[in-house]
Amino acid sequence: MKYASAFVSFTFVFVVVFVLAGWFLMPHLPPVPDHRVTVFEAEYWKDNWIGYLLGALLGGMAARSSLKKVAKS
Repeated sequence: MKYASAFVSFTFVFVVVFVLAGWFLMPHLPPVPDHRVTVFEAEYWKDNWIGYLLGALLGGMAARSSLKKVAKS
């Protein structure tokens, strides 16, 4: 059960950070899109490298925190 909570924690944080990073940071980092890209376009999912990076980093930290919390109790 502890791995399920860590997976849910990772997934939730990854998705939220991915969308927010793409929304706020992607227009300012290379490769800069030539038009405003929305979540419903393939370019958003393909070129949002900062979303993948920050999502994996912060999601991993959330999963690690969840596993530490379960191990402590």
